Amino acid sequence: MQTKILRSRRKTLSLRITPWGDLEIRAPLRMPDREIQAFVAEKARWIEIHRTQVLRDQAQGALAPLDEAALEELKEQTRQKLALMLERHAAHMGISYGRVSIRCQRSRWGSCSAEGNLNFNCLLALAPEEVMEYVAVHELAHRKQMNHSPLFWQEVARECPRYIQCRRWLKQNGGALLARARRGRE
Repeated sequence: MQTKILRSRRKTLSLRITPWGDLEIRAPLRMPDREIQAFVAEKARWIEIHRTQVLRDQAQGALAPLDEAALEELKEQTRQKLALMLERHAAHMGISYGRVSIRCQRSRWGSCSAEGNLNFNCLLALAPEEVMEYVAVHELAHRKQMNHSPLFWQEVARECPRYIQCRRWLKQNGGALLARARRGRE
């Protein structure tokens, strides 16, 4: 396992396991190395668990890597399915949204900008439809609450009562889906 330290103007430390099982540490510019190493030592169990999970997901995804043509097809499928979901849920929730982008993202299923633009991962087309619908509702709920507060989750629950099961599905199976598009990327 390789370890990479990325320093920036951030205030806190964070860890990430890359798709290949390497450790990426994000640290404040002037933080002493000894503090970083102490943090890594404290998080050793977390690193071990998540590295094992990422490598397992990579192995599962390696069974069926997706080429660029397949990813383009998934983008179109996702775009078509999401268009209907977003239109229906936005009307029901009484909200609007801006531009919708479909990309092959490495770690996120969706995001919502402050301007109301929505981004989704094309790999959602490989998930059960109710999971895709949950992600659509999740991002639309950010149009009312730009956070993950209890009020945000109430919005999600009103529109998607089975959201907990969908989140669980993504947690258990999402890594394997993401691994299918990681070949030759990053």
